[in-house]
Amino acid sequence: MSGELHCDVLIVGGGLVGSALAVALSRLPVSTVLVEARDPAALEQPSFDARVTALANGSQRILAGLGLWPQLANDAEPIELIHISERGRFGMARISAAEEGVAALGYVVENRVIGAALWDALRTAPRFTCLAPARVTALRTDPDGAVATVARDGETVEVRAKLLVAADGARSAVREALGAAVVEHDYQQRALILNCVTEISPARRAFERFLPDGPLAFLPLTGGRAGVIWTVPPHEAEALLALPPDEFRARLQDAFGYRLGRIVRVGERAVHPLARVTAERPRVPRAVLIGNAAVTLHPVAGQGFNLALRDVAALADLLREETLRKGAHADPGRAELLDRYHAWRSADRTKVTGFTHGLVRLFTARTPGLGLLRGLGLVAFDLAPGAKAALARHTMGRAGRLPRLARGLPLS
Repeated sequence: MSGELHCDVLIVGGGLVGSALAVALSRLPVSTVLVEARDPAALEQPSFDARVTALANGSQRILAGLGLWPQLANDAEPIELIHISERGRFGMARISAAEEGVAALGYVVENRVIGAALWDALRTAPRFTCLAPARVTALRTDPDGAVATVARDGETVEVRAKLLVAADGARSAVREALGAAVVEHDYQQRALILNCVTEISPARRAFERFLPDGPLAFLPLTGGRAGVIWTVPPHEAEALLALPPDEFRARLQDAFGYRLGRIVRVGERAVHPLARVTAERPRVPRAVLIGNAAVTLHPVAGQGFNLALRDVAALADLLREETLRKGAHADPGRAELLDRYHAWRSADRTKVTGFTHGLVRLFTARTPGLGLLRGLGLVAFDLAPGAKAALARHTMGRAGRLPRLARGLPLS
């Protein structure tokens, strides 16, 4: 054993969710250790094919509350209009920022840019220690805390924390080690992800087009590009990956249509399997799951990372309250506090998972006559301001009980 660390909170997983929580906790009198398998210094360089995230309006507020938005704003492409349609059907619906009284429904930002802003903040964060690249090799919890054995550079460090946070993704090793039960629904779909350039710029418009096998989304990116998320069956994903660029471009054009004119360039393609994964609360003390470790969603409507940021904001809010009330005697892992966190987050998670799962099932169902009803439903939705406003509030992350960060307020 080459060392020992004591902290209030141990975060395992330093992706966008784990690092966002670390930044939030650095605003509080809380000591944090973060364990990440990759080297955070190896940030991706700018490229045409950079992966992107659609930030909801409420997520923008959270990042603003953390003081990060000025660093992100110039690289964030606003979404001022969302256009929803179904291929081969007459109905369509539009949700506009102007109608909802906001500057933007959301923003599309490259993951590299978000990650760079988060890690820049962590480099000077007080009471923060990063162990990376490193991995947890052993883990145990008891009523007094969590103890993790961490391997790094051929040595081991024992980290003792009052609270353990699993933020290590959909296939969370920490979740498995904690024995949290998981329910998984395999959609038998793949997400084909790429960037492209179209003859007509998306111009701050996002398109969600439902096809028989799943949704196809075009998101506006900086530089006039569009980010594409195309949901297809597994066998078709492999076939599309194998196509030469011009043939693939023709297939994508046929699927999307000509609302943005011709597709003139396509970038590199990547494929990801799609499943809904929901984890039960760990049956051990002193531990909590956030982000994809807790809930993994279908990408339809782009809710995954936004739901995770609300996890971050809610947990940070409760820890802020704990430190304000108890000062040096604060205990971020006590059972009553974690009970309050789970009660707060369960309703939001249930609504969002139900919404995304319902959309996928509704628009892939082949029941006779259902297509006509879907078209009529889109028309009715487009003509119902109240329904659009209610949906917009939820998808923008502005519904229900909002933590300080989601209201744009700082933690300190």
